[in-house]
Amino acid sequence: MTNDEGRGVSSAAACMKPSSLSFAWAAKALVLGLLLLPGCAKKTACLVEQDPATLSCSPTRLFALPEKTNTLDVTAMAYSAKSVAGSSRAKPRAANGALLTDQVNAIAVSPDLLESHGLRLDQKIRLKGLGEFVVMDVMSPRHTRTIDIYFGSDHAGALQWGKRELTISWE
Repeated sequence: MTNDEGRGVSSAAACMKPSSLSFAWAAKALVLGLLLLPGCAKKTACLVEQDPATLSCSPTRLFALPEKTNTLDVTAMAYSAKSVAGSSRAKPRAANGALLTDQVNAIAVSPDLLESHGLRLDQKIRLKGLGEFVVMDVMSPRHTRTIDIYFGSDHAGALQWGKRELTISWE
């Protein structure tokens, strides 16, 4: 048996019907899809919006673009309850009225970070290498691109921290 160009055609290919060729292609595509999709299927969007009846999730959430993250290099200083209240016995409060305790991960930000960079009170931000903090206070207008990290009652720790450069990020 020969094709139009005179070359020999294998008997197996000649006997195959078009439907069996498309089935072989579909099987290969299925295997390829199973190899490539596990990373997509494990996105947290699926865990949040999963329909228990169908075990599927919304395609808009599955393939959504990540939220924009803002980052900025700032000067970081430290403050303690003693520097806020004047004595270690007084109970300091943040600008939003919340009581500052040793367990609170609070920061104060310079006014320009609120006005020009879109930060706001009660917003969560990440300090590179330190974790997540909440913007709970505003510093004096004389500071720019600066944050103050609240050290609770650890006044010596705040003094030891001193002044450093950090990267902050927020959504």
